[in-house]
Amino acid sequence: MMNEEYNYYIVNTEMTASTSEKIISILIWPLCFLYASMVFENDKAFDIMFGIFVLLFITFTEILYWNRKNNAESLAMLVMTIIIASSVCFSFGNVWEKEIRVFFAHLYAVYWVLCRSDRLAEGETSHMMVWDGIVGFFVMPFKHFLLNAKTIFTVFRTGGCVKNKKSVPFVLLASFAAAVLFFIALSYLMDADDNYNALMQDIGVFFKIDIDYLFIPKMIINAFASTYLYGLLGGCYRENKEQVYYRAGRVKGFVEALRKVPGSVWVVFIGFFSLFYAIFFIMQGHYLFDAFIMKLPQEFTYSQYARKGFGDMCGVMVVNFILFWLSTRTVPTLDKPVKIASFVLNVESMFFALIAFLKIAMYINAYGFTPLRFESIWAATVLMFACVCVMINMLTGRKMARIWFMGSAATLTVLCII
Repeated sequence: MMNEEYNYYIVNTEMTASTSEKIISILIWPLCFLYASMVFENDKAFDIMFGIFVLLFITFTEILYWNRKNNAESLAMLVMTIIIASSVCFSFGNVWEKEIRVFFAHLYAVYWVLCRSDRLAEGETSHMMVWDGIVGFFVMPFKHFLLNAKTIFTVFRTGGCVKNKKSVPFVLLASFAAAVLFFIALSYLMDADDNYNALMQDIGVFFKIDIDYLFIPKMIINAFASTYLYGLLGGCYRENKEQVYYRAGRVKGFVEALRKVPGSVWVVFIGFFSLFYAIFFIMQGHYLFDAFIMKLPQEFTYSQYARKGFGDMCGVMVVNFILFWLSTRTVPTLDKPVKIASFVLNVESMFFALIAFLKIAMYINAYGFTPLRFESIWAATVLMFACVCVMINMLTGRKMARIWFMGSAATLTVLCII
């Protein structure tokens, strides 16, 4: 019954739209044209346009969700999104490159929309945060990719402009195709005659329109970005919690169906990993443990000592987290032997994180901070924090995913303004 209701809700052509939905469905187009235009601008213009885009994006989202209660997690994500966007707009912050900060702003903004609309898989950040990210970036936008056209149609339908509902998507597609072809033809004519080119340029200046070859790719980007972005905003607005929980439940059901591996198998595998880690610690003991006493091995410079093995240790910790997740999610029951084996694996991961942290700390102590060293110390700290959260969860059963996520996101935001 739930699945039937869900499908009916999405495909029903007799949909009605609220006033805020109608407003945003139209305003999303000039907003995304601004987004498309800034791609082709220089650094300074890009920075300013990006700041305006983020400000308008936040405003439009708040207009859409003005009657829905905000929560602390949503406010925290909003503040962090604004801080990162400000670091791009006003060109401050040296740790991360501007392109990376723009990428971070996108990540934070999408997650903020999920928090603001209260459409996270478990109502808040949880161990399903990866699934929430997939929903925000792929499921919502592409599942509701035509929602913008349907919502705009409700505006036309109210005014009696369009009577055949089934023809609306084709009318919009035809309109877009005609617009693109018009500017292609206009570009050819402007190139063929200088006087005609001057006249069109004057018209463009009068109406504040840049008539150039870039207008076509801007329109293409605008069309995709508008439908994608409204798919996210409108999809989160129209889907209710039951639909979100239903989809998350299916993911949980799939994961539960994986519980077929006997615990003894994972005990053997984890024990195998732990044994080789122990051998590695013994063989590299002098080299590794020098970091604890801030002593530099004679055969290395500070740079060589800090860099050698740092990325590898972080990589091993990521592998261990994946191994830990698999071992705890694929056993029928999480019995004592599996818990003990996972506990030993996590202790070794903490050891890797601590060594990586101390290697970079010794480098910083000798030569000071640089952007790359900031990034490295942050990565080691986040991984160590993850190990601590896993340990607390194993010993007390307390859910720590939300604490780890918010702590990592907050410290990343701070680095964006340093």
